[in-house]
Amino acid sequence: MRYYFLITLSLWIGCTRPVHKNLDVKILKFEPLFQVSEDQLTATITTDRTFTAYDSLSLVAKKVVSINKLISLSDSMLHDSSTIMFLPLLSDLLPDGKRSRKLNSISLKNNLVQISFMLDTTMISPIIRETINKYNIDKTINPLFDRDGIIPNFSQLSPSTTLTLPCEKLDVPTRASRLPNAPRSYRSGIHRGIDFFSNWGTPVRSVADGVVIRSDLNYEEINADFRLEILNKAAKLDRTPSDIFNELLLGQAVIIDHGFDLFAGFRAITIYAHLSHINKNIKPGYKISKGEVFSKSGNTGTRPSTLGTREESHLHWELILQNKNGEYYFGQGLKYDELNSSLNKLFK
Repeated sequence: MRYYFLITLSLWIGCTRPVHKNLDVKILKFEPLFQVSEDQLTATITTDRTFTAYDSLSLVAKKVVSINKLISLSDSMLHDSSTIMFLPLLSDLLPDGKRSRKLNSISLKNNLVQISFMLDTTMISPIIRETINKYNIDKTINPLFDRDGIIPNFSQLSPSTTLTLPCEKLDVPTRASRLPNAPRSYRSGIHRGIDFFSNWGTPVRSVADGVVIRSDLNYEEINADFRLEILNKAAKLDRTPSDIFNELLLGQAVIIDHGFDLFAGFRAITIYAHLSHINKNIKPGYKISKGEVFSKSGNTGTRPSTLGTREESHLHWELILQNKNGEYYFGQGLKYDELNSSLNKLFK
C-alpha cells in the first residue's frame, strides 16, 4: 500500500506547478567554428569534447584544393589566362587524392578541441613548377644551328613598319592558349605563333612586303594513323623535332622572307599554316606585297583534317627572327601581359 502511495505522490508532484516564480533557463547550444586559411592549404575545426558537428565539418575540411589555387601559390606571376592552359596537364599529374587536405593535428585548448587538416605541398609545388618551366623556352628554337644565341627582349623590339593583320577584321586573340609560349602536350612542344580562328576559306594576306620561299601548292593530307604514329615518336623525345613540326604539322603552308629591314639586326620570316588553298601564282621567288591576299585558311595538318572534316579551322601564323647566333619566335619567353602588349604593337 505504501508503494502505491509513493507512486501517486510522485506523479502529483510532477504534475503540480511549483509555487515559486518560473525561471527561464536557456540551454546554450554549442556552435563549432570552421576556418580555412587564406592560402586554402589549412582547415581548422574548433568543437567541444563531444565533437559536435565534427563528422559533417570534417568532410568540408578534407575538400580538394583547386589546381588554380595551387598554381597561383607556386607561380604568383602567371596570368589567369596562362593558368588555364596548364589545367589539363596538371589534372593528370595531380588527381584529387593528391590535392585533398589530410588530418594534421588534434589539440585541447580552453576545454575545446581543435582539429586541423592540411595539404602538404612539398611534393606538389615542384611538379607544378617543373610542368610550367618545361614550356618556358630559354634557348633558340633550332638547336642544330644554335651558337649560344640570346633570346631578344621582344617587349622592346618593334618592326620598322607596322604589320597588316593576316586575316582582315581578326585581331590578336586574348586567350593565352592561342598565343606563343602555350603548351602543346599532344606533340610535347610549345606553340610558337598566333592562332587566328576563322571560318574555313577566310582570305589570308601577307603582313609585309617579302619574297615567297615555300609554297605547298601540291599538298596532300597525311593519313590519320601515320600522324598519330609520328606524334608518339615526338613524345618519346619529349619535344617536337623540326622535321615533324615543319613537314607534317604545319599542313599546307606558305613561308615569306621579309629580309633584314623589318627588324634591325635580324632576318624576319613569317609562316602561314593549316591553309586550305594557295593561289597558283604563289611560288618560291614570287615577290609579294603587304596586304596581298595569297591563300585561304583551313585546318590541314591537324587531326580533324586527317579525319576528313573541316573542324578547328584557323590560321596558324608565326613571326621568326634570325641572327648569326640562332633563331627565335616573336614573343618567346614573355609573360602574358608583356606578350599580349608586344603582339598588339606589331599590328598597330
